[in-house]
Amino acid sequence: MSPYILPLIFIAIVYIAMIVLNERIGLFGEHFASNGVKIAAYVWLGLFMFLLTTLIVASSLAPPTAKDLAKVPFYSLFALHAILITFLVGWWLMAGRPPLLEYFNVQRKDPAGAVLTGFAVGLGGWIFTIMLALVVALLLQAAGLLPKAPQPSAMIAWMASLPLWKKGLIVLSAMTIEELFFRGWLQKRVGLIASTVLFALAHSGLGQPFLLIGVTIISLVIGTTFYRTKNLIPGVIAHGVFDGVQLFVIIPVVFKAAGLG
Repeated sequence: MSPYILPLIFIAIVYIAMIVLNERIGLFGEHFASNGVKIAAYVWLGLFMFLLTTLIVASSLAPPTAKDLAKVPFYSLFALHAILITFLVGWWLMAGRPPLLEYFNVQRKDPAGAVLTGFAVGLGGWIFTIMLALVVALLLQAAGLLPKAPQPSAMIAWMASLPLWKKGLIVLSAMTIEELFFRGWLQKRVGLIASTVLFALAHSGLGQPFLLIGVTIISLVIGTTFYRTKNLIPGVIAHGVFDGVQLFVIIPVVFKAAGLG
């Protein structure tokens, strides 16, 4: 059986459920100008979900080697982010171009407080995520579901070796575009758990089970913050803090200590 079948069946079930729920209870919360525009939006959503699933499965099945990455242009790292932002723009246009701040749940009230909350959630969430991820990883290793000494993927090694300005661009892109989609658009439509599952699956191409555990935990932390504050800004800042600590500090230190870079 093709390895694409089960992921595509899963995403088809999610897609159909979203459409049915929108028809019954207005899941999306959008007021389309006509039925034709609504059908076009449904088609747009389907194309996006199936394209993204296919690309993620493909990257998971054939993770790039160090030799492959040496030939890859840096901008290609942002391909998935480009797909996310293209989808968001298209949906925004079909939804009648609502005010962008409202569209993404960006609150202008007390921006300084929102930023400070984001820093607190980012740092506290990082500590909580590392501690819980280690416990989960140890339990999975004891059960034989994770290797005892996992080797870092070539992608992680490649990212660890990037110059600072490139790491900064990766963090900036991830903290804005991923939060715009997974929290600002997706979570308020499908909820915290479903958006977290899809967020984790979107990172499966990293080829690192321990990181996926951490991604899932921090997504729950940031998603809970978004649910409680109804504001995207703390999540954006927290995401940036978490990724920044990982990319600028933890990964380089671990690689240096292990003699890998």
